[in-house]
Amino acid sequence: MTRTEIFKAPISIALTALLMVGGITGCKAPQTDAPKPVQTHSEKTTKLPPFRKALSCLPRGAAMIAAHRGTDERWRETAENSLGGLNALIDHGILIAEIDVAGLRDGTLITFHDGVWDDISTGQGPISRSRKSDLDNILLKSRKGGLTNERPPEFADMLRTAKNKIYLEVDFKSSADPRAVIDAVKSAGMDEQVMLIAYNTKQAQTLARLAPNMLRSNPPEASRKNHAVWMGYGVANGGGTKAANYSQQGIFTVGRIGDPNRQPPFSRLRQAADILVTDYAERYDGIEGMSRKERIEYEACLAG
Repeated sequence: MTRTEIFKAPISIALTALLMVGGITGCKAPQTDAPKPVQTHSEKTTKLPPFRKALSCLPRGAAMIAAHRGTDERWRETAENSLGGLNALIDHGILIAEIDVAGLRDGTLITFHDGVWDDISTGQGPISRSRKSDLDNILLKSRKGGLTNERPPEFADMLRTAKNKIYLEVDFKSSADPRAVIDAVKSAGMDEQVMLIAYNTKQAQTLARLAPNMLRSNPPEASRKNHAVWMGYGVANGGGTKAANYSQQGIFTVGRIGDPNRQPPFSRLRQAADILVTDYAERYDGIEGMSRKERIEYEACLAG
């Protein structure tokens, strides 16, 4: 059965949104060294369920997979935090992209991880000293260090590309103004499809004040009901017990997939986390650990 035939099955509107990006069909994309050619997604108009609902409906033992830096480590010709990488994740059925947002001198928001241009682009010097006009003269480097034909994308373009196709985890770089980032998310109508990442209590308090209703990933000391808590690699060490405690409090858990030779079996990681972040998202389905019966129940939950 082809992916197109699977998508033609009679399913609810909410689950169609997830299936349209291939996330829970149990049909992995082929594992290759490069992503598929970028496609347009104008035909995908179904609205994704709110991020909180997609997490709340997960059965125990299932986890959503998130792609670190908006790409896959094995896509050596692709740049991280790029529009091409994001489109490739969508085409490969990944449901969550973790991206990094930085701010330029003139207030322009872009997606870029490092504090300086030099290592992963043709630019030079600190990001915070550049202006929007400088982007026309900067090309991103691929994962293997070669030049791509992509320029650092504006955050607004990443939001527009992701809307109704993939959830975003937004990691704030020090140069990014949190208020400006949140305003951009709201302006794009993406406030129910984005998770804001806080790494300390002060940052969590700031985000809660600026966007009290938006989903956040908080540090353990600032965990809150109806939000997520970052467990990192600790999800592999006693994470099951901690996750159960968080779950009883109505808190979602986010963990990191590490070296498979040094961590417990993947099934235990799924038990301990609602979201698992990885550099190798293509290895996994958009949602891992659901049986056919559980997929039917998940569909019913999303539609309810």
